[in-house]
Amino acid sequence: MDVIDFGRYFAVLLFVLGLLGLIAFMARRAGLAHFLPAIPRAGAPRRLEVSSTLMLDARRRVVLVRVDDEEHVLLLGLAGETVLDRRPAPPRFEPVEPETAGDSPPEGQS
Repeated sequence: MDVIDFGRYFAVLLFVLGLLGLIAFMARRAGLAHFLPAIPRAGAPRRLEVSSTLMLDARRRVVLVRVDDEEHVLLLGLAGETVLDRRPAPPRFEPVEPETAGDSPPEGQS
């Protein structure tokens, strides 16, 4: 194989990927987006989060999953999945932006 063959393979790969992208774009424009997998947008909040996992043995594990404002305790194993508990999730702590250095302290403090 020489360089020309690799160039052809790469060009065909780009062509096929471009066709797939064009088909996906046209499907979204035609309203068939529910058939395509969802791609999260940049900056969009995530709704699902795995908080913690614990291996019980080689075949089973317990997983703590947060969905929106609820936590679910799941037992995962070879036979299937079992929901052990559901409860409201504790509030999330958001980072606080530091104050700028040029600001004066609040009144009553020096």
